[in-house]
Amino acid sequence: MTPPCTKGAGAVRTNLGLLQAVRAAHPGAVVIYKPHPDVVAGLRPGAITADGLADLTLPAADPAALLATVDAVWTMTSLLGFEALVRGVPVTCLGAPFYAGWGLTTDLGPIPARRGQVDLATLVHAALIAYPRYWDPVSRQPCPAEVVLDRLAQGTIPPPGPANRLVAKLQGRFASLAHLWR
Repeated sequence: MTPPCTKGAGAVRTNLGLLQAVRAAHPGAVVIYKPHPDVVAGLRPGAITADGLADLTLPAADPAALLATVDAVWTMTSLLGFEALVRGVPVTCLGAPFYAGWGLTTDLGPIPARRGQVDLATLVHAALIAYPRYWDPVSRQPCPAEVVLDRLAQGTIPPPGPANRLVAKLQGRFASLAHLWR
């Protein structure tokens, strides 16, 4: 049995349930299933066999490239749904991710009552500019998003130091043990 996804999911809480819902709603469609990279890497539960439900399973596909070729995206709570919205791809949500319930998605899951109508530009601004806090890797101070964009555009980001490399190595080492704490 596939363990349930519990954060923000509605009645459909598994990858298998998601594919079953898509296939039931669109029996003649070509369904492409892209499993979450953490599921593919074995870092979280949810691996399934999509035989009979998906026409293609593409675990290593570039999500941005896929979004350029699909007619719609169905998701429980994946950030891929937000990326699809930004690219003008229709999104159906079976859960309640931050981008659902604002009149921009087809919502088949529970939606918090506090949500209302917003336009896409307002949602993108809230998600990428107003809400997050950014850190300038050069000055090592909090900064607005524009400073980070300038750093990325100019290539003035200092290389990671030895502590960063050590943390990355430790993460890689412990990733195979994720089953112990999940």
